[in-house]
Amino acid sequence: MRKQQPIGGEPKKQQTPWEILLQSVKHLCLHNWGFKVLAIVISILIWAGLISQDETLTREKTFTDVSVNISGTDNMKRNGYIVTSDLSEALEDVTAVAAVPQQQYDRAEASAYNIRVDLNRISGTGEQELRLLSTTSAMYGRVTSLNPESVKVQVDDYIFRYRIPVSVSVTGETPSGWYLGTPTVDTPLVAASGPRSLLNSISRARVFLDTSEIQWEEGTAYITGDLHLYNRSGEAVESNLLEISYDGVKLDSVVLEISILPTRTFDTETLIKTINQVADGYEVRSLHISPESITVAARSEVLSQVSELSLSEHYVDLKELTETTSYQIKVNKPSEDAILNNDTISVTVEVQPVEAETEDGEPSGTETETEENLRP
Repeated sequence: MRKQQPIGGEPKKQQTPWEILLQSVKHLCLHNWGFKVLAIVISILIWAGLISQDETLTREKTFTDVSVNISGTDNMKRNGYIVTSDLSEALEDVTAVAAVPQQQYDRAEASAYNIRVDLNRISGTGEQELRLLSTTSAMYGRVTSLNPESVKVQVDDYIFRYRIPVSVSVTGETPSGWYLGTPTVDTPLVAASGPRSLLNSISRARVFLDTSEIQWEEGTAYITGDLHLYNRSGEAVESNLLEISYDGVKLDSVVLEISILPTRTFDTETLIKTINQVADGYEVRSLHISPESITVAARSEVLSQVSELSLSEHYVDLKELTETTSYQIKVNKPSEDAILNNDTISVTVEVQPVEAETEDGEPSGTETETEENLRP
């Protein structure tokens, strides 16, 4: 039996599942605008992701106030040169432009390119021009331009001076009742290095000791003092280009050793006595003792045993004196390690003839001192 064909023409062709799915997507895209926008957004995101992963695509990034590294300082000095101009001031306002891969743009910093000035390239004195250098980073790209591209500096010979003497200057007052010994330094001779133009004038190093910084106790004190360089005119030479050293070690200070002792003061006029009288017809016009006092510095146990100073002579013999005479009296130390501010007492006896009296009983000529004005 023959099948009966449907009325109205050819039979409809049956669609495959893939054709049905494709037709459904086509229908959504043509009739649903929300899906259209979503498709565009997804496409953009995919494109941005692909672009960010492509290291061959870069963006320019500008860095201002770049910190410039200074390298080669030690080699420059070994080569006998030193920069005397202010290099840090010349490098204050440096701008760099770098080609940075898209993926690293936000993270890129100027420090990644090691922007620097290499002092090892200096080969002479006077004005020298140094180019600014940079290093290409595998992650952050390379620097395409620097402003400025180079800087000009002044260069001098770098030299050493040895056996520079160190002196100590004490400032301030020593409190009453105390003795401050002469300070000694642990490094009496030092070396200095720096530009020839500065170092040629250096004559000595000096350290200052301020007595207000001392703790006044009997014994030996150790105090650190800063070193300063001075020229032949006695003027301080201050520069961060100068370095002081001792035995190859850089110094900025030295250690001072000082001896501190208690003191006791004795009036000399109470120590000296006179005996006998000057010759007939003469008189003592004045008796002068110098110094007026003697100060002894010694250990406490020594001072506690001293009631008066021991002298080579306690008496001045006036017997038969007819003229002004001076005496030198030795002061003995109360102990071997005691310190005297003066070890000699000078006594001057001024002698003059007795003046004859006038008829009215008054002495003639110049009026002289009375006996009660004279020291015993």
